Amino acid sequence: MTNYVLEIKLQSPLMSASGEGRIGLVDRDVVFDDVGLPVLPGRRLKGLWREAYRDVADAWQQCGEAYTSVDKIFGKAGQKPNDGSACFYIGNAKLENASFLKKWLEYLQYRDVGEREPKILVEDVVNHYATVRAQTAIDRHTGSAKENTLRLTRTLKSDWVFRAPVRFIGTPNVELQNALALGAVALRYMGTARTRGLGKVQCRLLKLENGNIEDLTPNRNQSSLPSIADADTVQRSISQTAPVVYSSQGTPTHVLRYRLTLKEPAVIPFADGDPNTVVTRQDIPGSHLWGAAAWHYLRDAEHAPTDGAFRHTFLDGGLRFLTAYPEVHDREEYEEPDQRTICIPHSVREFKEDGILVDFTETLTDAEKKKPKRRIGCRYARISTGNLETTNVKTEFNYHHARASNDRRIGRALGAEATDGGSLFKYESIQPDQCFQGAVLGTKNDLNNLKECLKDVNSIKLGRSRTAQYGRADFKWVDSDPQDLNGHVEWKGFIGTSNSTDTPPLLDERLIITTLSPVLAVNDKGHPDVSFPLRELMDLLDLKTDDALELTASYTRTEMVGGYHTHLRLPRQQHPAIAAGSVFVFKLKQELSGKGKEGFIKLEKDGIGIRKGEGYGRIAVNRQHDLRLTGRIETSFDEKRPEPPTAEDVPQEIQSLLQGIVEKHCASTMQQYARDIAEDMPKNKIPNNSLLGRLRLFIQQDTLKESLEELRGKRAEEKLTNYQIYIGDFDMFDALPNQLTLYQLFEITGDNPNALTEKLIKDKVEKLASDCDEDIRTAMIDTLLENESWRLCKDFLDYLITAMRRKSRT
Repeated sequence: MTNYVLEIKLQSPLMSASGEGRIGLVDRDVVFDDVGLPVLPGRRLKGLWREAYRDVADAWQQCGEAYTSVDKIFGKAGQKPNDGSACFYIGNAKLENASFLKKWLEYLQYRDVGEREPKILVEDVVNHYATVRAQTAIDRHTGSAKENTLRLTRTLKSDWVFRAPVRFIGTPNVELQNALALGAVALRYMGTARTRGLGKVQCRLLKLENGNIEDLTPNRNQSSLPSIADADTVQRSISQTAPVVYSSQGTPTHVLRYRLTLKEPAVIPFADGDPNTVVTRQDIPGSHLWGAAAWHYLRDAEHAPTDGAFRHTFLDGGLRFLTAYPEVHDREEYEEPDQRTICIPHSVREFKEDGILVDFTETLTDAEKKKPKRRIGCRYARISTGNLETTNVKTEFNYHHARASNDRRIGRALGAEATDGGSLFKYESIQPDQCFQGAVLGTKNDLNNLKECLKDVNSIKLGRSRTAQYGRADFKWVDSDPQDLNGHVEWKGFIGTSNSTDTPPLLDERLIITTLSPVLAVNDKGHPDVSFPLRELMDLLDLKTDDALELTASYTRTEMVGGYHTHLRLPRQQHPAIAAGSVFVFKLKQELSGKGKEGFIKLEKDGIGIRKGEGYGRIAVNRQHDLRLTGRIETSFDEKRPEPPTAEDVPQEIQSLLQGIVEKHCASTMQQYARDIAEDMPKNKIPNNSLLGRLRLFIQQDTLKESLEELRGKRAEEKLTNYQIYIGDFDMFDALPNQLTLYQLFEITGDNPNALTEKLIKDKVEKLASDCDEDIRTAMIDTLLENESWRLCKDFLDYLITAMRRKSRT
């Protein structure tokens, strides 16, 4: 298998700004993920690579050479994906083994109930890869710092190596590889403050094939310029499948479940937010798989949009592509390891006082009705009788800017006040490494044909900005074959094991309808309507009189459903919809006839409203009955401790990270002890500045022990021996006598630094690396004692001298 990556080596500190600051820590922060690992956003890499290649193309033009245009390789705004313009996709650049490191960090950063804090913090990880710089503005007239100009900037340390995946739509030819390779060579700087010593990088385009690495960016010389002539940049692979025959349209009878695992953040636009912010949905509508499947179907040279099979499958609702909701894992209680959640019904609330659940569809006492209630903070759950297990979707914000297009030298957005000056905007996205499960409904024949059509599809693109940083997801069928629809779709996890009947239970007087996806309805004139489609429901139940069905209660939310016609390059009409999780309670005043009972049974399978083929209009009928949630307490899947990664030994990167955390912890603790020692000393017992300066010189020259022995002068000896430090107050010094003089403290430190650091290092290593092998913990302790003890002691003594001098001046 052939893969391409853009390798980026930091040759100087890099400020890849996140657009946010952290109050009290930094004013400008770098981009990192939820566990603290640094990330170089793919959109920025693509923009920088584009500008670097444009410089190469300009040089080729000056030399009279033919070249491939920038837009043909990198695309431009408004182009359709995969239409021969945008040739490749680039993702976020991450450290090597970042996915494996993230599993370990998630495990180490998890905080059990009752723990004050996890083993390591996100801030610890960030500080391992980055450092903080202080900057200020200087007044030209006075030469001193201006007031209110101090800024703290976090920068990534140099020498880190990042790799960004590059995926071509087809097979790239030599000219395209040469063009991108030269663009990578020309990309020398990135990030902010590039003219002030930051952001120097070395980039290479690498080809990975069967474990071998081929560098496509060797040193070029003027006598052997590679060709980047304008030609077909990719050879598109066309799948060849046999013609298929689809069944006639009707009520679905079978189901095929699918799983989407996000490998990059995904932006699923939601009609909300301000003009410069794109808010994402927290689920994946079925229209995304619907569009991807239609595109793959039309890639076959024998298929066309005018085919009857295409119209039946994708336009007339022959297949129903259901929304993909978060997937949860609970192997202990259920045989199935992966289960699809649903939106929590809006009739389920919790009491503010004690968090006890209450379901408004159940009968409440007068006291329960009066108690204050609130909505549940989570959106999705697995619901069974007397049990509500919730989960949340993790999202993140990323800042982007469109550059000023008139002047390439500016390289940044000037703001709305400048003509064509670019803009700053923000994307909310679903974080990667989360799984979503959906389903496709249809007849067995139709589903088998769809599976054959998508047999070579392992990944798809979702949402916005799919050519850089966002949208890549692994696709996999959960079921090997189409399963019978009875008891095998949304309502299966909805009711648990207490009532797993194939057909919805028929109550005597009540009809409880819970929406499992947004419901799109129209009024009698055909215009969008946010009201429940009561007339359609009555027709399905064969109810003739208007008063046969009475709405007695409803617990609803509404939302706007939009979309985008890629082939037309136009947005779809925004449609007001009843949100998933809405609950309607009807009073049935007429007994259902034979035809009405048939319609009642088919109601869940067929859905209600319009655009059912895209997964809208899914409902559960009377499934909330007998849930008996009232009086229960919510439990959360997110509170379960992650399983430790399966590995015999802890990877070297994790060991280095833990060692760095131990070093910082020991340094800060010893500084605090030095501050406490100086604070307790009377001013008349503090040595004079001359003697303190000599001691500091001894420390810097690493001659502390020898120089103390040669120290002359009665006054110097008195100043170092006339004050006793009570070591019993400091638990890290348990290897020392209970009390000693300053002279003895300096003497012991110069002779045996481990006496001060051994207990502190051991305690911290044992706490952080308790899940590691004993040999690894021992090796970490020995390494730190051997390499860091003297440096930590030097910092401790140096800080003690500084603290004593400061105390003497106050």
